[in-house]
Amino acid sequence: MLKDIKINKKIIKLVLYLIIIVFVIYSVRIVINIVNEKIYVKKLKEKYPELNHYIDEVSKMSRKKRKGLLLMVGIKDKILSKETIKTLKDNNINGVILFDYNIEDEIQLKQLTSDLRKYVDSNMLIAIDQEGGSVNRIDFDPLKDISPKDIGDKASKEYAYDIAYKKSKFLLDLGINMILGPLCDIPNDTNSYLYYRSFSTNIDIVSDMAEYTVKAQRDAGIISVLKHFPGHGDTAVNSHNDFPYINKTTNDLYSNEFIPFKRAIDAGAEMVLIAHIKNKYIDSNNIASMSKIYADILEYNLGFKGIVITDDLAMTGDIDKGINFGINLISNIYENADYMFDDIDADILSCARVLKIISENNLSRT
Repeated sequence: MLKDIKINKKIIKLVLYLIIIVFVIYSVRIVINIVNEKIYVKKLKEKYPELNHYIDEVSKMSRKKRKGLLLMVGIKDKILSKETIKTLKDNNINGVILFDYNIEDEIQLKQLTSDLRKYVDSNMLIAIDQEGGSVNRIDFDPLKDISPKDIGDKASKEYAYDIAYKKSKFLLDLGINMILGPLCDIPNDTNSYLYYRSFSTNIDIVSDMAEYTVKAQRDAGIISVLKHFPGHGDTAVNSHNDFPYINKTTNDLYSNEFIPFKRAIDAGAEMVLIAHIKNKYIDSNNIASMSKIYADILEYNLGFKGIVITDDLAMTGDIDKGINFGINLISNIYENADYMFDDIDADILSCARVLKIISENNLSRT
């Protein structure tokens, strides 16, 4: 009996020692992470002084709140439900993308966007695809029948500016402050599935139209999102169906596909949407939307200091994770999407950039 008690005491001591060791290791890791983050934050503030305030704000946030900054999701509602409010608030989500199934008429849409700001976040990013022509979510848009190709056919900077400005004001009046456009893609021929969605097959026309569209959108007060980087024009496969390949060297891309993006970036575009494209010369392992290499090309080679955003992660059904370094766009928040974001450790720099644009691009800009 006494022997058993002694053995049990030894086991208890051993267990306690193990618990203490685990606790010490865990505590050391926490301290190391805190120190590393402080070092990282200091370097960020030295490199990006214009973001100092937002970097400090993000540094104070929990990991969960940071992650929420990097999510833009679809919702099911025409009338905002308690379920949606709870989901968005519980996950600290500050971005929503609207589709045609969210929209009935002008009164309903204004109420929906107003409720999102009232019940979720007053500075929410509310985005839409409203290109004109074949891609429209708002049926009562008076400019919906004017496609990018129609604009490009006129080859008039003034006309491109005028249409973009009027459309931007129309969207802002509805409570939408972010448009997924303009397209900077250059279709390789008339058979391209992007032929009518793009301004032209001529690189100079695409560049002019993209530049003046962005200028108009900035002047109107809406957020521009250039797409689909690094350029979908030379692909035969629609990325809604599969991952297309565009195996061109960076030199080839700089002399062609990247030119409209560069012009639109210089005009002040705040975001760039990265496509689900594979290119072995840039990243042989990952599609562009999942690859930090493309984000680095944008920043260090094209001078882009804004936010990268993925194309819809639910588009093909083959993507099962998110990114840490930009906004994750996903249309089906309620349909098995949560697991995609479990492993995101949101990058402080990306979060600071998003927080800045959220703070500066609220509805007061209308």
